[in-house]
Amino acid sequence: MVQWPHRLEDTTVLDLNEEPRRSPLRLLLGLFALGLMAIAGAAAFDLTPDPVRSRLGFTPPPTATLSPLAATAQAQAALAEASAELPEPTDTPTPTPPREDHYWLERPIAPSGTNWVDYSYSYGSRGDGSLRVHRGVEFVNPAGTPIMASAAGTVVFAGDDGVEVSGARPNYYGLVVIVELERRLDDQPVYVLYGHMSEIAVAPGDRVDVGETIGYVGMTGIALGPHLHLEVRVGRNDFAATANPELWLKPFAGKGTVAGLIVSSDGSPVPEVDLEVRRAEQPNITVRALTSYPELEVRPDPAWGENFCFGDLDSGRWFLVATRSGYVMTMPFTVEVGRTNWVTMPVPW
Repeated sequence: MVQWPHRLEDTTVLDLNEEPRRSPLRLLLGLFALGLMAIAGAAAFDLTPDPVRSRLGFTPPPTATLSPLAATAQAQAALAEASAELPEPTDTPTPTPPREDHYWLERPIAPSGTNWVDYSYSYGSRGDGSLRVHRGVEFVNPAGTPIMASAAGTVVFAGDDGVEVSGARPNYYGLVVIVELERRLDDQPVYVLYGHMSEIAVAPGDRVDVGETIGYVGMTGIALGPHLHLEVRVGRNDFAATANPELWLKPFAGKGTVAGLIVSSDGSPVPEVDLEVRRAEQPNITVRALTSYPELEVRPDPAWGENFCFGDLDSGRWFLVATRSGYVMTMPFTVEVGRTNWVTMPVPW
């Protein structure tokens, strides 16, 4: 609600005959506004297309052009100036070589015996859960079955490990033969240990060839039944320097190996995950099962860096199944004959 003045003296009376007063400040502001309008108009005219300028009677200024020779010279000068700023070329670094198979070992048991690995106690596993983490693989055979050298080399130990310790403690492997191979991995020595023998057929210093009998299957040491314990050591002849023999044993005809890493979200290996492999055409049937390596007790292969390995799988399409605390993850992979096939499986654990 508008309130009007109640008294006449509160109102202002205008004298219409009074001359208007001109302020100097208003005059300066007006001149400044006119100047801005002139500048804006000139700028707008500069953006006017040449055809419109021609209609208005203005001739566009001539544009300088370069002859082909001058343009070429200018381009060459610019290229030379840019090249002068580049650093001197250096030798291209040699890329890290890809992983290569080292299937240097033949089977230590003849085909007439059981010459395949017993998967009930695979490398890096605890067997039924109550056993010590396994540092090798086993070939279960009757006592007295001949044991053959898997590769050529020199016998560095042959005797009772109750006298000279070869395992976790005295009398661990019983009667043992250890052969240093003729071949080296990245200039590191490689040793093969044959344990739990009933009888030894070689002596330290002997050179042995592939297939030569070096002893016989037994159950000496901590063995619970007759079998051959086969162990690979890389870098030094030590119980703590083992590698998975399935990455060294030549696969059977028509078969290959799969190795890889089970990794967490930050890329670190995840220990002791339950793993299974299943054929793609029979995804509900487990062909073989094991666990990823424990965190401390065994080493990965120095050439591969894996934390699990399945040897002697048929060629073709497969699934890898990982389980922990009721959570299950699967990943497809393909096995190619005669080679190690690599798989990396990220898991959220």
